[in-house]
Amino acid sequence: MRLLSTRDLAAALGVSESSLKRWVDSGKIAASRTEGGHRRIALPDAMRFIRASRTPLLRPELLDLPEIAAVRTGPDRLLRHLTDLNVVAARGWLMMRYLEGATVAELGDGPIREAMHALGELWRHDEGGVFIEHSSTDVCLQAVAQLRSMIDPPPETAPVALGGGPAGDPYLLPPQLVSMTLSEVGMRSINLGPDTPVAAFAAAFATHNPTLIWTSVTGSLAPARAKALKDWYEELPSAVTIVVGGQQASTLGKLPERVRRVHSMVELADVAAAVVADPR
Repeated sequence: MRLLSTRDLAAALGVSESSLKRWVDSGKIAASRTEGGHRRIALPDAMRFIRASRTPLLRPELLDLPEIAAVRTGPDRLLRHLTDLNVVAARGWLMMRYLEGATVAELGDGPIREAMHALGELWRHDEGGVFIEHSSTDVCLQAVAQLRSMIDPPPETAPVALGGGPAGDPYLLPPQLVSMTLSEVGMRSINLGPDTPVAAFAAAFATHNPTLIWTSVTGSLAPARAKALKDWYEELPSAVTIVVGGQQASTLGKLPERVRRVHSMVELADVAAAVVADPR
């Protein structure tokens, strides 16, 4: 893990080194000390401070963050970076918005959803659209994975959330964003990924004893698969919170009364935050 000197971080932020030392000494920035007494700041701790304080990162290249440096000179649209298959710029674009204060849920509901919708429209109207959509989605997945590394891991005592996409639903990105959203609000999230049979959900539930179960439905479900999923919901203990969302969640039909249907990542984050506050 890279350790930054106060001089390096001060130069990257465009502030005086004396100011930065005061922030370290007051506990605003986590730091360690060398044997000689010099302050050293781990890069993840520096990033947390930048996000929490909304301090502009003026010279990202000094922190070895080529991703953020790349978007300073390129187009200011996530979709453009995805269709250009520019992984570095896509990562930097999302990292920059996250450091500026956007939550994972807000990024998922806003620029990521807008970009993926535009890619889906391209698939419908262009014979080459399938190639562009698939390759651009892979770039987005790589960018989102980088963003995940910036989220503080929840404590071991945090309530567990478990979920994924149901059988027949092949989409990778929505479950990944759901899992990150849940981690960001303080849950230990277990993502079973796409195309998960009900039997796998049940086995994972028995192993991990989660407080919250979630299902992300992006592809249309066959009636038999929808029924199997709803039947399983009915079998779960009453203390478990069940959440369903996604583009094609309506294909599940009428849900059991205890199931929460959410229409956005932000709404999901609110439900999860309430569970974290009162895990029962």
